[in-house]
Amino acid sequence: MKKIISLILSVCICVAANIPRSTSAFEPIPHFTSTFIQPYYSGILDTEYWEHTFRNAKKLGFDTLIIPSVLCIQHQFVNTFWDKPIGLGCYSWFPMETHVDYDVSCSGDSIKPALEAAKTTDMKIWLGTVSDNSMLFSTGEYVSSYESWSDKNSKLSSSVISEIWSRYGEEYGDQIAGWYYSNDFYNFENACNGTDGGEIARILSNNINANISAIEENCPDKPIMLNPYYYYEDSTSEQFGTFLTELIASSELRPIDIYTAKDMSGLAGDVTVKCKWIEAQKAAVGDKMHFWVENVSGFFGDSITNLEKLHESYNATYNLGEASIITYINLFSDNWIAADDYFSDFMSGIIKGDVNDDGEFNVADLLLFQKWLLGVPDAELVNWKAADFSKDEYLDSFDLCFMKKRLVEKEKIEAMYDDSEEEQGIIVHNTEEIYNAVENAKAGDLIKVESGEYDLSGKTLKASADGTEEQHIIIKALDSENPPVFKGETTETGYVMHITGDYWNVEGIVFTNAQKGIVLDNSNHSAISGCEIHTVGAEAIAVRDGSSYCTIEKCNIHDTGLVFPGYGEGVYIGSSKDKTEFDFKCDHNKVIDCTFKNVAAEHIDIKEYTTDTEISGCTFYGDGMTGENYAGSFIDIKGNDCYVHDNTGYRNGNPKIVAAFEIHEQVQGWGYHQVFENNTLYMDQPYGAENTNRRMYVVDGWFSDFTVKSNQVDYGEGLVPADKKYHYNCDNVSIIQEPLTF
Repeated sequence: MKKIISLILSVCICVAANIPRSTSAFEPIPHFTSTFIQPYYSGILDTEYWEHTFRNAKKLGFDTLIIPSVLCIQHQFVNTFWDKPIGLGCYSWFPMETHVDYDVSCSGDSIKPALEAAKTTDMKIWLGTVSDNSMLFSTGEYVSSYESWSDKNSKLSSSVISEIWSRYGEEYGDQIAGWYYSNDFYNFENACNGTDGGEIARILSNNINANISAIEENCPDKPIMLNPYYYYEDSTSEQFGTFLTELIASSELRPIDIYTAKDMSGLAGDVTVKCKWIEAQKAAVGDKMHFWVENVSGFFGDSITNLEKLHESYNATYNLGEASIITYINLFSDNWIAADDYFSDFMSGIIKGDVNDDGEFNVADLLLFQKWLLGVPDAELVNWKAADFSKDEYLDSFDLCFMKKRLVEKEKIEAMYDDSEEEQGIIVHNTEEIYNAVENAKAGDLIKVESGEYDLSGKTLKASADGTEEQHIIIKALDSENPPVFKGETTETGYVMHITGDYWNVEGIVFTNAQKGIVLDNSNHSAISGCEIHTVGAEAIAVRDGSSYCTIEKCNIHDTGLVFPGYGEGVYIGSSKDKTEFDFKCDHNKVIDCTFKNVAAEHIDIKEYTTDTEISGCTFYGDGMTGENYAGSFIDIKGNDCYVHDNTGYRNGNPKIVAAFEIHEQVQGWGYHQVFENNTLYMDQPYGAENTNRRMYVVDGWFSDFTVKSNQVDYGEGLVPADKKYHYNCDNVSIIQEPLTF
C-alpha cells in the first residue's frame, strides 16, 4: 500500500512541478565578501587543503578570507607587563626572524601554502598582524601601562608587516587583499565617558598609525581593516561614536582603508538596537575611509542556528555599509557539503522549506506541502522552489522526506540556541576564547562552548568572578549531544577547572586528564550538571574550602584515582581535619542523579565538619574500587545531618566493598543524625568476601544514630526489605514505617 501511495504522489508531483515563483520574502539576495579563518588552524592546512577551503569559500560567493592574526600572544595576567612578562603561549603562522620576547611555537610556514592556494583559485586573503591579549589588562585606570603596551606592540606589528611583505610580497602580492588590524580595541568605559582625558584615543591612534606607516613603506596600495567590538553595557552608542570620531581624527587612516562594524547583539539581538550602534559608527567614520558591516553567521559546525534571524539581520544592516562580511563559516569539515547546503540556500534568498513564503520554515509549511502533494484543493505553494530539496526542479515524495528531516534539524538547533535575551550568550570556538570568556566573566554571562577537544594543559581554567542569585554565570556545551572536551596536561598534576566565585553553572562539558577534574573553593550556590568527568589521577570533583549550597547533578563520573587510588573519590565534599588551610564548613550541598563507575575510592566522601548534605537518585557501580585508604563503601559519611535517598548501588562482586554506606567519627560530635530512605542495594552476598564473618551491612555506623526507611537489599537471592537491625551495624538505628517529613 505504501509503495502505491508513493508512486501516486511521485506521478502527481512530476506533472505539476515546474511552477514559476514570482516573488521572494527576502530581497535583495544576500552577499558577503569575506569570512574569517580561525588562528588555531595554523599548521593544519597544507596547500591542498587550502585550495579545498578557498574553492568552498568561492562557491559560497566569498572573494577573500581573513586570518585575524599571524602571531598570537596569550597571557594569564599582566603585572608591569613589559618588565616582567607572564605568558601562556605564543605561536606564529610562519618561521619569524622578527624578535619576540617569548618562546614562539611554529609548526611550519602556513602563510605560503595559503597564498599559493589563493593564487591557484583566484582568491585573496587578509593577513592579521599581532594578537596580544595583554591589551585587555593594560587599559582601565592604568593608561601608562596601556601606552607601554602600545609602543611595544607597534614595533612588533610593524616588523611583522615588513617581514611578511619581504618574504611573500614579490611572488604573492596580488593575493594579499590587505592587513587586518588584530588589536581588539572596544568601547573602553573610561574613554567613552571621557574620564581618561582622551589618552586612550591618542595612544590607540598612534598604534594604528605605526601599522599604516609600515604598510606605506612596503605596500602602500594595500588597505588596513579595523574591526572593533563593543559591550552595550559599557557605554551608549553615542558615546562610542564620539570616542571613534576622536580616534579617527587623530589617525592617518586613508580613503582605501576599511572600518567594519561588528554585529555585537548576535542573531537574537533587536535589529533596531543593532542598527543604532552601526549608524553611530558610520557617522564617526564619515568619508574618512570605507565602511563595511559584519554579520553574525549563525553557522557553527555544519548547520545554521536560525536562518530567519540571519535574513532579518542582513536585511536590516546591509544598506548601512558598502559591503558585508560574516563571522566564521566552517569551510573545513569533512561534512562541509551540509554547510554548503544551508549557506547556499541562504545566499539564494530562499528559506528552504518556507513554501508559504511567510519568512519562516515551520510545521505549517510541512502540512501545506503534504496537502499539495495529495492534491488537496486550495493547497497553493507560494514559493515552490523552497520545497525542492533534491534540487532537480521537480517536487515529489523524496522532497517531503528531506523537508521533514530539515524541520527536525531546525527544531533541534533552535532548542540549543534559545532566542530569549537570557539565552543569547556568547559562543567560544577555541582555547583562547574560553580562557578570555571565563576569566573576564561577569554576573549574567552565558558562555557556550562549541564541540571539540580543548587543550587546557597550559593552565587551570579559573572561574573567580561572582554571579548573583538573579544572574548566574553559565558555561555550557553549545551542542549537548556532542559536548566539548576540556583536557588537562596529565593525571598527576593540576585541575582542569577551579571555581572560586559564587553562582557558577557548568553544564554538559567533559573534563579529563588531570589530577582533579573540577575543584570548588569558597564557591557558593554553584552547580555542575550534565558533565562527564573521567580519567583523573585523584578525585573527579572536590567541593571544599567553605563551598556551600552547591549542586552536582546528572554527571557521569568514572575512571578516577588512576594515580592516587586512595584519594580517587568521585565527589569529595569538605576537607580532612588535618587540612587546616581550608574552611571546613561546606554545608547544604547536593549530589543528585549522578552515575559512578570505576571509581578507585568512595564514590562520595562527605567529610567531618560538614552539615546537611543530600545524596539522591545516584547510581553506584562497584567496579574499580580498590579498598585503599579504607575505601570500602559507595558513600562514606563523616559529617552530620545527611539525607541519602533513592539511590541504587551495585557491588558487582567487588571484594573490597564491605557495606553500601559507612559512617565514621573522625572528630568527636561529627558523624551523626543521618537519614537513609528508599535506597536499593545489590550487595551480592550477606557476608564479606575477604572477612566472611562480617555482615554486608546496608549502613555500617556502629557508634552513630541514624534513621532508615524503605531501603531494599539483594544478597544474591533477590531484593528484600532492609527493615531489620542486622541490616544496620548500629544499636541506635531507628527503623520506621511512617512516611518521613523534611
